[in-house]
Amino acid sequence: MDDAILTAEAAAETRPPADPKRPYTVGTLRYSLFEVFVVSAWVILGGNIFGMLGSLVPTLLPLTLERFGASGALIGLVVGSIPAAMNFVMNPILSTASDRTRTRWGRRIPYLVFATPFVTLFLILIGWITPITGYVHAHFFPGMEIGTLGIALVCVFSVVFQFFNLIVGSIYYYIFADVIPHQFIGRFMAGLNLAGTAGGFLFNFFVMPYIVDYAPEVFTGIGLLYLVCFMLMCFFVKEGEYPPPKAVQRQGLPVAKRLAEWIGIYFRQCYRHWFFTFLFLGTALNNASTVCRGTFNLLFATKELQMTAGQFGKVMAVGAVVSAGVVVLTGYLMDRLHPLRVFVASGVIVIAANVWGYFYVTDYASFFVVGIAISVVYAVQFVSNGPVFIELFPPDKFGQFSSANAMMNSVLLIFANYFGGVAIDRFGYRFIFVWDTIFTVGATAALLFVYVRWKQLGGAERYTPPPTD
Repeated sequence: MDDAILTAEAAAETRPPADPKRPYTVGTLRYSLFEVFVVSAWVILGGNIFGMLGSLVPTLLPLTLERFGASGALIGLVVGSIPAAMNFVMNPILSTASDRTRTRWGRRIPYLVFATPFVTLFLILIGWITPITGYVHAHFFPGMEIGTLGIALVCVFSVVFQFFNLIVGSIYYYIFADVIPHQFIGRFMAGLNLAGTAGGFLFNFFVMPYIVDYAPEVFTGIGLLYLVCFMLMCFFVKEGEYPPPKAVQRQGLPVAKRLAEWIGIYFRQCYRHWFFTFLFLGTALNNASTVCRGTFNLLFATKELQMTAGQFGKVMAVGAVVSAGVVVLTGYLMDRLHPLRVFVASGVIVIAANVWGYFYVTDYASFFVVGIAISVVYAVQFVSNGPVFIELFPPDKFGQFSSANAMMNSVLLIFANYFGGVAIDRFGYRFIFVWDTIFTVGATAALLFVYVRWKQLGGAERYTPPPTD
């Protein structure tokens, strides 16, 4: 999401003629206040449905793989490591290609329209994996162990799903800066977050209780809802015109030398200062701290605490509602205190909640308390994460540094998801608290280094990013 904020700089160079009835502009687009509301509503609707996919697939895949006899290590590999590896390769390529794409429909919409039907198709196939496995086993591979066949099909469907889903995920967030007037970005982001919270509440409260017993119907319904809503968003949201992309390299060089030159410039600018390297590392460790909880939290609740999926969904739903209020307060605190201070403080609270949870979460009531607390702090981290980058990254290279941050996150997540699964196999589901604590301690330490250096570079009043060229 953060990558999008400054990607429309080139479009902003061309201003539309003045129109008192449509005074709000972004690039060559001009809106009335009502039109700003309408375009924001369409983009938020698309993002809300897309966010449901982010909850649905990682939640069901571990259950499905576990039912076929997969190990925790394999679950971590399929659910987390493989998508992270794909994102590491695909994100920079897609981001650069999208920035330089010029069509009559814009530079973002064509990618979304292309990928959305495939996302829907493979989402539905994942939901129907159990009957599909039975059919394939009976008609094509009767001699194959059905558990092995099921795992193989889940892996194929989920990898292809992730491929097309990453196209959408890499491009969707860039459209914000291209179509939303920048004086409304803050309110738009608040609306997007609150809509996502409402959607999360509805999903966890009304859908989660049926996700295990009615997976085919749930996946089909959400898949078709996603297809309709996202395609409507692509139809009604119009991009403006963009100037031709600027040449960034010397002309006439062989392809191999141009690629090597681009890679050298990229890494030299992004990683030459420890300030940025530790910032990347701190956010990467923070994201890695959540992988065990994200993958195995439902299994911990249902297998070790003997909770039902419905009870788990209610905890997540209440956490989403409480988080909505906290998000509003977080926005106020960020304006008053600075997002870096808020983000670092949230890490300390996460550590305390996990230490308490490891020793005292033994039933539904105690899981409810800790689950709400951790959900709230995760929401604080999510909301403050982007503003931290906006405040600290060089403004003229914001997208580039956001991409570099995403790459370090992807590298760490590749290993964290796999070894997180290995750790769960070895120590049990309760290890999710230990895992979160260890990585959050590392993240907080790295960000404290960033905080000290930030103060030396001028702090909230006079901060200037270190030179990168």
